[in-house]
Amino acid sequence: MKWGKMANFVTMIRLALSPVFAVFMILSNSHPNMKYVACGIFVFGALTDWADGQIARRTNSVSEFGVTADPLADRVFIGTTLIVLYAMRVLPFAFFAVVLGRDVIMMLGYPIIGKFDKTKIAVHWTGKAATAVLFVSLSMLILSSMPAGGFAGDRFSFAGYPFTAWAGWQTLGLWLFTLGMVGSLVSGGIYVKRAIELSMEMKKKGSTKE
Repeated sequence: MKWGKMANFVTMIRLALSPVFAVFMILSNSHPNMKYVACGIFVFGALTDWADGQIARRTNSVSEFGVTADPLADRVFIGTTLIVLYAMRVLPFAFFAVVLGRDVIMMLGYPIIGKFDKTKIAVHWTGKAATAVLFVSLSMLILSSMPAGGFAGDRFSFAGYPFTAWAGWQTLGLWLFTLGMVGSLVSGGIYVKRAIELSMEMKKKGSTKE
């Protein structure tokens, strides 16, 4: 197997792990120990994000497919985790909506921009850093104790989430998630800037031809 194909294969593993992770997290509702299995799956999936990039760069086998598929796989993997954790009341709605909304916009934009200039969708270091922080924070939230129902009826506020009261993994995870969310928005702004620059470049080319 060529190195480029191996890197892409590792990327596809991350995509395939998304529904598997979701199943084990759902099972943890009735079998709490399953959350450790889910966390193991999540951490393995996060490591594939590091592995595919290392393989591609160290062997100089970065492919067009990988440039597009790697960030998309990240978005699907993180998006699945966000949906599950929000549904289980471990993650506040605002955090869920901001990061998932940003990722959906990125997913829709990658293929369109990539058709014209693939350098504009190349992963920026701020995006990688934010993704790494989100991976760590989400692994902590996966290990959090499920809420006992004290705030089960309120899906849209921060009521009941332990930002100031110590609650172990969830408190650490929420604050770290906040940091990752800010980084994610910064990287999103960079991609939007690239898209605007590409649009301006295309307009200039169009006016030159006329």
